[in-house]
Amino acid sequence: MMERYSLNKKSIFTFGLIFASLIAIYLLVLYISALLPSEGIKKNIKESVQTINDPRDWVDPITFSGGETKGPYTINIGTDAIMMNVIYNMNLESPFKSILLDRLYGKSDNIYDCMPNLIATVDGDATHEFFYGRYWHGYIALWRPLFIFFNYLDLRTFNFFVFNLLVFLLIIFTTKKSGYFMALALSLSLIYINFWVIPMAFQYLSVFYLTLISSLIIMVSEVQKESFYLKLFFIIASLTTFLDLLTVPLITLGIPFLFILIKNQNDIKKQSFKQIFTLLFKLGLCWILGFALTWLMKIIIVSITDMSVISESIKQLQYRTNGAGGSFLETRYVAFYRNLKAMFFGIYSLQTLFILIFVIISWLIFRKKEKLSPVFYIYGIITILPYMWYFIAAEHSIMHNSFTYRLQMMTILGFFLAYKESVDMDKLKNSFKTLRKNISIQKK
Repeated sequence: MMERYSLNKKSIFTFGLIFASLIAIYLLVLYISALLPSEGIKKNIKESVQTINDPRDWVDPITFSGGETKGPYTINIGTDAIMMNVIYNMNLESPFKSILLDRLYGKSDNIYDCMPNLIATVDGDATHEFFYGRYWHGYIALWRPLFIFFNYLDLRTFNFFVFNLLVFLLIIFTTKKSGYFMALALSLSLIYINFWVIPMAFQYLSVFYLTLISSLIIMVSEVQKESFYLKLFFIIASLTTFLDLLTVPLITLGIPFLFILIKNQNDIKKQSFKQIFTLLFKLGLCWILGFALTWLMKIIIVSITDMSVISESIKQLQYRTNGAGGSFLETRYVAFYRNLKAMFFGIYSLQTLFILIFVIISWLIFRKKEKLSPVFYIYGIITILPYMWYFIAAEHSIMHNSFTYRLQMMTILGFFLAYKESVDMDKLKNSFKTLRKNISIQKK
């Protein structure tokens, strides 16, 4: 039975202490990483740029593009180039200012000419200075020390191993704790987001590392206290802001929440809709506060040195939601269309059609006659969360649909959990057993 937690003055103090500790840790680890000797780092980043730009030495995995939009296999080298540019230009003489302003350099006057700017930086031809202070750039604390010893492709190999190990472990624990159907639903959701592409780009990794690790913690931990989950979600959200450059942040809310429901399914099914929704609301509130307050704190700290960060952040927020052109509804329509296409119809059109036909027919035949459990409707809410994000961050979801489509991982997982909740699984299993028996008899 999950132990409930009441929000009060003591809990506000507890969360305030956690938040203050996290901010102190973020500043400390960034400061330490900025103090690291840069000779080996610059050498490995220069080597990485040379390798990336020489097709004789390195060919990137195949990418699919279609007209106005990049495909779901696209690997975003551009943002990785910005990340390496920031890491390359950490200033040992003024490390604290470096970690606040996050300078990068280039030959172009456009910050988003990412690879040409990085090439100019390592070649010593950069003429323009840019500031990227509205993000924490917490990845610096992870990647900068590793660049002392490894280059970009070495780190890709390392990430490929670690990321797939985490995926493997999560599938195993899901199978062990919740059965084959849950593991199959999880595997299918991973296939649809083309999970093998994720370790190929630093930009994608942070949110998915956080999602996998937090989901594993939920599945492995014996703790079933609401207070534990609330603190975990607050920390996850804060780390999302610290490490990520606005990739698919909401994934660190939706997937771990589904694993809480999976882990505690026996207890959850006994509760009313109001009780389960209250849990979702509390966890969602903790996540939003952790995410927003951490982001706001970076802007406040940077504004001490550079007040322009406030106006720049507001400008970017307006642009990411509404964009520069197109009507309000048109922008939302394009965001939905591109992300749905990338997820379900860019590569897996026939597979999606087959799955939908199977789900519809099997649901019509084996659906439960009795009243559905309240958790069915909670799964439904999680299923539509990505589209609420696309509605709010419409322009961002259009520009970056080659990776924002992955937010729909929670749509697939939530959809199949809702399907399982609304279907008589015993009858479905027995029908398959009967079918298999009839086929084996006919073969004989």
